[in-house]
Amino acid sequence: MVKPTKRALSFASIAALGVLAACGTSSTTTSSSAGATGIAGCKGTITVATDLPLTGGDVTDGPYVQMAAELAVTQAQQAKLLGGCTLKYISKNDSTVLANGHSPAQGAANITALASDATVMGVVGPFNSSVALAEIPVASMDHLALISPSNTNPCLTVVVAVCSDPSIKIDTASLYPGPHTYFRVIASDVQQGEIDAYVVSSVLNAKTVYVIDDQQAYGRGLALLFTKYYTADGGKVVGDASLPSTTTTYTTQISLAQTEGAKAIFFGGTSGDGCGLVRRDMGAGGLNIPIMGGDGCQDTKFISDANSGAVKNEAEGSYATSAPDVTKLSSSATFYSDYAAAYSSVAAPYNNATNEPYTPYGYDAMNILLQAIHSVLVSNGGQPPSSSMTFRDDVVAALHTTNYSGATGQQSFDANGDTTNTGFTLYKVESGAWVGINTYAVDTSGNVSVKTS
Repeated sequence: MVKPTKRALSFASIAALGVLAACGTSSTTTSSSAGATGIAGCKGTITVATDLPLTGGDVTDGPYVQMAAELAVTQAQQAKLLGGCTLKYISKNDSTVLANGHSPAQGAANITALASDATVMGVVGPFNSSVALAEIPVASMDHLALISPSNTNPCLTVVVAVCSDPSIKIDTASLYPGPHTYFRVIASDVQQGEIDAYVVSSVLNAKTVYVIDDQQAYGRGLALLFTKYYTADGGKVVGDASLPSTTTTYTTQISLAQTEGAKAIFFGGTSGDGCGLVRRDMGAGGLNIPIMGGDGCQDTKFISDANSGAVKNEAEGSYATSAPDVTKLSSSATFYSDYAAAYSSVAAPYNNATNEPYTPYGYDAMNILLQAIHSVLVSNGGQPPSSSMTFRDDVVAALHTTNYSGATGQQSFDANGDTTNTGFTLYKVESGAWVGINTYAVDTSGNVSVKTS
């Protein structure tokens, strides 16, 4: 998923957000004392990285996650988590000017460059599922761990019916020419699609819906999954449109939805691909029904786009699911406090981690990676394995046994690298901002309910 906006953030601006050192690498080092044993005697440099969209259309999302991940590195450096070894950090940007945001080709190039550095033991990223499709094969070939804070396309890890849809065509097995080194700390669209269908049919009580998608792997897949579960719940899709991501007007689709008696519109895609513009055109067309989207719609661009027409508060009452809202969890309090303190001098909105729901997921993803590296060092007598490939393989093996309690709650991974901490929060635009309503989860029988913990 991605959530572009028209604003651009230069690399110089990113540096001003609090990146610790030039070129994205930390200048903080530690050194082992003479005769030190165990992890205190660790020698060498160990590098971790992030690969996230930081500029152009993704400036409302990626920088928060990058800063949170870097905060985890800073804290690990201060705590000497890797003992006497030097912990180095690299920040990569997978956005390009041409794409005005995330670029799969740039993402693949970034992972290729990181993998060529024998000291790099893992990467937090990518943010977008389309970028993951390009990066996973590269990381797999080079045995390099990837931990995504936000990818939701199910086909990245498991084969489901939508993977073979002619408009998607994702061969999951071919993504892994080497070992399975990909993990994510967010649930997939199999669950999000089912939750979205439940919300539309049972919370919004809309028994007829018009479905629009942006023809992208994330958006099209989510639309198909929503349709599957919505019709199974007894709902009726009265029309659908799969449109290019460059579409800027939806008047025809709004008219058709109105003619066919739709009681809600579902959008599979991102704000950068039209989610907010659909809501804008609903207002222009006098179609006063709810719009529902997935996590690609839950951002400030949706609100500004929806309000860019004649109706200046059109975004009000819109719905979207996104990363579970952890702001009310006791487990997240320390993270939000630490983030606020670390970035107190950064200009708004980036000084407030609550502005982007995926921010704590970036923090936990980096901490999980760092803890895996730490455990490998401890198991190897306090020293890095002599072979960088062996080191990477050991880190991946350690990730598969993760049992981590962090800001987002308890995180562990199944055999496919998918988190066992599932669920999505339903957000609604109220008074010009997205507000969390309830967090929903799906049990093993496919039943959706409000998550209580």
